[in-house]
Amino acid sequence: MKKKIALVGLNNFNNMGDQIIADTMQFIVSKNRENDIRTYFVDINPYDSYCKVNLPFRFKCFNLIRKLEHFVVDKLHSDKLLYYIQNCSWKIKLFRYYKKQLKNADAVIFSGGGFIKYRTQELNYLVDMITKIAMNKGIPVMMSAMGVEGYSPTDLRCQKLKRAINRPCVKVITTRDNLALLNEKYIVNESIITALVADPAFYIPECYQIEKKDSHIVGIGVIRSDIFLKYGVNYSEKDVINLYQGVIKELEKRNIEWKLFSNGLSSDYKFGIQLLESMEIDSSKYMSLPKSPKELVEVISQFSAIIGARLHACITAYALDITSIGLVWNEKLEFFGELIGKRENFINVDQFNAKYIVDTLVKKRNDNYDVKQRNELKHLTEKYIEMFINMI
Repeated sequence: MKKKIALVGLNNFNNMGDQIIADTMQFIVSKNRENDIRTYFVDINPYDSYCKVNLPFRFKCFNLIRKLEHFVVDKLHSDKLLYYIQNCSWKIKLFRYYKKQLKNADAVIFSGGGFIKYRTQELNYLVDMITKIAMNKGIPVMMSAMGVEGYSPTDLRCQKLKRAINRPCVKVITTRDNLALLNEKYIVNESIITALVADPAFYIPECYQIEKKDSHIVGIGVIRSDIFLKYGVNYSEKDVINLYQGVIKELEKRNIEWKLFSNGLSSDYKFGIQLLESMEIDSSKYMSLPKSPKELVEVISQFSAIIGARLHACITAYALDITSIGLVWNEKLEFFGELIGKRENFINVDQFNAKYIVDTLVKKRNDNYDVKQRNELKHLTEKYIEMFINMI
């Protein structure tokens, strides 16, 4: 009988980077195992449209409870109470959904992405629920190619997340970035196997059967203008607009053709349109919005190099042997640069200057990646997945 593996991720999120993670992880897990394994996706945070139809009462309760959040923050200033409000609302909304989704699973694999974090997105509550259900049902869990973002000994969200990923059901946790933080701060269950591996998106060419095209166009990956402030970086929305405008002008001054693209998020796309309109440039010719992960890969494959802000725009370019220059708003981009031996390609805010960014692009445009290193990292990703599957 085939083993049924639930692949948990942001599988329907309109950031195509997350959908690329889902597709490539399914490709890796199923590779050469079609007769032994059946995989299926479990969306860790289903769309509101899904919840309204399938979880109507619970969805309404979730929204009602979350209205208390503003009162707690503005009037009571209680982080502990805020935690329990958020945790309770997510349990009401999704706990039964997860139990149903995992009812017949033989194993759970978190497919990759920033799940070991607590400051943004509230995924910590969802990881806690899923590992608790898995523990109660005796289902082994792997967290593969996780992003590990921050740690606090005093933040309740962080400490509850730490407890969740150390449950006995969790057998393997690999990370695409901060192995030291994972091992030194998060892991207390000594039976958990940890390792540094490649993001599953390194398998883009094999998964989608797409290779880079001959091109001289530079792709500029846009990101919403408030992203830096949201992640605690002192760089205003006006600064972001001015930076992108400056990069476009600098490219045009050097007669380098360019085109904007987004990873699929509507907020990023709207910012790109706003940016082009502010420069009186026709958005229909200079902006693209991918509607599927494969379409995003196709878009990036047609550039000679990219200037990217979203991590999986940069990872896609790397997988296709296309030079990427990263604009760092989150440490995960720095870690990726270090992992692939191209840290100098990832530019921090204190170096944000249109001329410097384009100078770096021109300088690095014809650099080659270390293919041997990339293959070794991919081998490690497969190695630990294979190890986990053999535990089932």
